[in-house]
Amino acid sequence: MRRSLCIFLLLLSPPVLAAGTLRDAIERAWERQPAAQARPARAEEFTAKQEAARAAFPEPPSLRLGNRSDRLNGNDGVREWEAELALPLWLPGERERQGAIVNAERDQYDTGLTAAKLKIAGEVRDAYWQARLAENELALARRKAQDAATLAADVERRVKAGDLARVDLNQAQAVAQLARAAVAEAEVKAFRTQQAFAVLTGVSTLPGGEERSAPAGAALDEHPLLAPSQRAIVTTQARLSQAAQSLRSNPELELGMRRERNAFDDPFHNSLQLRFRLPFATDARNKPRIAAANAELIEAHTTYSLERAKVAAEAETARRELDQARTVSGLTEARYTLAIDTQRLLAKAFALGELDLIARLRAENERFEAELQFTRAKLEAARAISRLNQALGVLP
Repeated sequence: MRRSLCIFLLLLSPPVLAAGTLRDAIERAWERQPAAQARPARAEEFTAKQEAARAAFPEPPSLRLGNRSDRLNGNDGVREWEAELALPLWLPGERERQGAIVNAERDQYDTGLTAAKLKIAGEVRDAYWQARLAENELALARRKAQDAATLAADVERRVKAGDLARVDLNQAQAVAQLARAAVAEAEVKAFRTQQAFAVLTGVSTLPGGEERSAPAGAALDEHPLLAPSQRAIVTTQARLSQAAQSLRSNPELELGMRRERNAFDDPFHNSLQLRFRLPFATDARNKPRIAAANAELIEAHTTYSLERAKVAAEAETARRELDQARTVSGLTEARYTLAIDTQRLLAKAFALGELDLIARLRAENERFEAELQFTRAKLEAARAISRLNQALGVLP
């Protein structure tokens, strides 16, 4: 029933692609992320901001139109039309400081994408190794079920020949049934983990190969997860410089023209106007901005310090886990070798009638348990390498 359900779900699953390597799977998973798909639009946004920082005016010019007449009272012909163009002006050095802010924000965004891709790589690695472990358990469960069925058939033959009791056949068949049930559970688990990997990456089959340990001696300050915090400090410093040096709102140059007359019989007179508006620098305007920029800078430095300590701790933990996984792999290999030898000896003794079925079944179970732990330990050691590379910020 469970196997039929798995097949039915596979038929309903959306079509996905196959990947050659784990790196390919990570690239495809990253391409499916909203941040990756929005990158061209974000690039256009920063290009537009940079063009705005290089523009002739900090704000768009404005046009004011006006009209004055005496139509509502005496209507003696008083007429006046006025047009005025206001041009905001950059403060000294403000354009360069605004450009520096845009450049810092763009660098911070780019490093943030790199960090986000690394986090997606971590999710892909976890899903990949979960699927590999489940795949390994399924393969062993199927082989155990096949061996149990073979043993049950042998016991049945010997029961018919009168060499064994009927109770031995019942025990052998019960073990075979349990093994088949374990296969069904392993199939569902393997299907679930493979589906999780496929949904994350769009890849239908698990890629092959294992990662190599990253070379030692990588500088911690070059870690991709720390780059956004480093660029955030640069960005907040640029904003603080802007707030500390641009102490007033932008001045305005106003150019206007007036056309007027005082009566119907008077000719129109034209005149030009030139005005300059210079806002004052006050503490009410500047202190809140400078204080906010200072607070952002302190937060950026603190965030970087915390992230750096966290990254260093995760890297050291991953190194210790790798050492422990390699030790466990060696120990389980030794146990597996002993279990194989014991199982062969007891199988021969059972075939010669020198051993009862209970001891034979115990040896078979011990051997498969040792093999499962050994193969799992090998995969865990490979996953520990992957986790260490992830902690060091290294992609496959």
